[in-house]
Amino acid sequence: MRYEPEEKLIEKVQSGEFGWKEYIIHHSRELSQEYEQYCHRKGLDPSLEESAIAFMEMKNTLLDEALETGNA
Repeated sequence: MRYEPEEKLIEKVQSGEFGWKEYIIHHSRELSQEYEQYCHRKGLDPSLEESAIAFMEMKNTLLDEALETGNA
């Protein structure tokens, strides 16, 4: 698997070329594995865009919390 820079991935999501599922797959092995584990824990289907959206919302919430507490 060839991973792409985050800037390119964000551009592809914003243009509609990629959904969040593709973003995760093309981002890094670590993010893909974290996504698979998240789906397993939550009982979600990792092949669905809705699952990827829920995962990215969770990641954004964690980032926001870390920024607010000075841990990011």
